[in-house]
Amino acid sequence: MLSVDVAHGVDAGMFVRDYHPSARGTPLVYLHGLAGHGLVFEAVALHARLASHRHVVPDLPGHGRSVPAPRPAPLTAFADHFARWLGGRFGERVALVGHGLGGTLAMFIAERHPGLVRAVVDVDGPKCIDDCACLRPAAELTLTDLGGPGISALRDAVRRASRGATTAEEPSRVPCDARLLHAWGREIVALAEEGSLAWRLARLSVPALFVTGSRGGTSSRSLSRLAEARVVVAEMPSTGPSPFLERPHEFAAILGDFMRFQS
Repeated sequence: MLSVDVAHGVDAGMFVRDYHPSARGTPLVYLHGLAGHGLVFEAVALHARLASHRHVVPDLPGHGRSVPAPRPAPLTAFADHFARWLGGRFGERVALVGHGLGGTLAMFIAERHPGLVRAVVDVDGPKCIDDCACLRPAAELTLTDLGGPGISALRDAVRRASRGATTAEEPSRVPCDARLLHAWGREIVALAEEGSLAWRLARLSVPALFVTGSRGGTSSRSLSRLAEARVVVAEMPSTGPSPFLERPHEFAAILGDFMRFQS
């Protein structure tokens, strides 16, 4: 029987999976995208190339197996809450790996609490409004509409965009609090319209890597902004906006090389 070295439980209102909890390498903490869940990272967390690292994968509040928050907190407030959780759970700095919304949250945490973060890996986090094809319609809906047919339509759009997802991993099959999706979706769209996210990622005081698929992922305008800001970009050819799902072996190699370089 295959034995998987993983512990799980609820901590600070989040359902948390802890892979290789005794590993001594820099802990990797994963932040999934909006309307997603932590299990999308499991193939990477269990990959042999990364076995020297502890992998901690929460379901964000209102997502997956986590309970809904009493009320949606702004992204910066949640980043501060998550940083307090990091400080209490780990006795060392961690590397943050964030997808989409999670990439933006990882950047906020590193901006505001650099003493807790060793490095940031941003996977297709939006950098301009061109990257918000799924989120922008949701941001324009009322919360009432989003709680009805609107949230189903949004989840379907996310599922189509993440064509590498398996049936068990499809965001449309995962619970997501409509209030949180609406609030955070509107914030992400506003940040993307403001246009400074690429330069904010570049100005972090910790090393940052941007990973993107070449098929339907980050827009050409965002890639140009990242190049102008001199952010290191790793492109995974022939993958979509969830490259860690479509090609976990290649993603694990990129992540492993980046972490060895930071050691």
